[in-house]
Amino acid sequence: MLATARGRAWRVGADIRRRVTRTGSATSALASLGRPDRRNAGEWNAATTAGHDRYRAAHPVPDERVAIVCVSMRPEYLDAVVANIQRQSHSRVEVVFVANSDEFDIAVVERAFAPMSHVAVDHPPSGTSLGGALNRAMERTDARFVAKFDDDDLYGANFIPDALRAHSYAGAGVVGKHSYYAHLVERDQLVVRFPGHEFSYSGTLAGGTLVIDRDRVGDQRFDDVSIGEDRAFLARCHRRGISTYSADRFNFTQVRHASNTWNVSTESFLARTSPVPDDTVVDR
Repeated sequence: MLATARGRAWRVGADIRRRVTRTGSATSALASLGRPDRRNAGEWNAATTAGHDRYRAAHPVPDERVAIVCVSMRPEYLDAVVANIQRQSHSRVEVVFVANSDEFDIAVVERAFAPMSHVAVDHPPSGTSLGGALNRAMERTDARFVAKFDDDDLYGANFIPDALRAHSYAGAGVVGKHSYYAHLVERDQLVVRFPGHEFSYSGTLAGGTLVIDRDRVGDQRFDDVSIGEDRAFLARCHRRGISTYSADRFNFTQVRHASNTWNVSTESFLARTSPVPDDTVVDR
């Protein structure tokens, strides 16, 4: 059985590599960073930090319209969502906010977004799954690129521009982050989860970091579930031969509270993480 599972994993990886050959390459990104050694965490982190401005200069931001979609069931996070969106430095941004709970006062939501242009607010029927709400959001925009924002994480000013940079050379259906920062609030501890998985084609991307190119994925929809809808979306891309790409680790921090919906122990959450110095600049 183990050999069979390994065989399936190898075939999925081979399918991704074949697709990459046709649509894009990470070679130019790695070259602009000086081709650091992934096996040496210290060298990799130092090189990707020092070379990030050089990488950006080598890969201009495409002038593309991006729809930020956010599904929330928690009115208490509304201000944080608005702040994340207003922080984005990319000029061509529109918003679809799905108030997926009867606890939302839609008048309050509309006032919160009033200072912004190109905003659509959706209030689906009670009981709509997260995947179903995301599909409703996707239907409210015709933007080529759709960025999925979570309501309780932090997004730096260059999150959208850097995702578009990666799309410009990777040729992937979805760009996101396999390596990313995480803040454990109760411990006031900052770590990098899954270090070294940057600037590479990856089947694993954090759900709150997905930026989808609909010219490549077409009308693919999220599963009608509230847990695992992001993983299922990526898996369907892979089955269709569509690659997914992990960009840099910067400009996103997963915020981990004791009350997070994802119920996993702190010890399990910290597996495959590395600590970061106190003077680390997360948003570059």
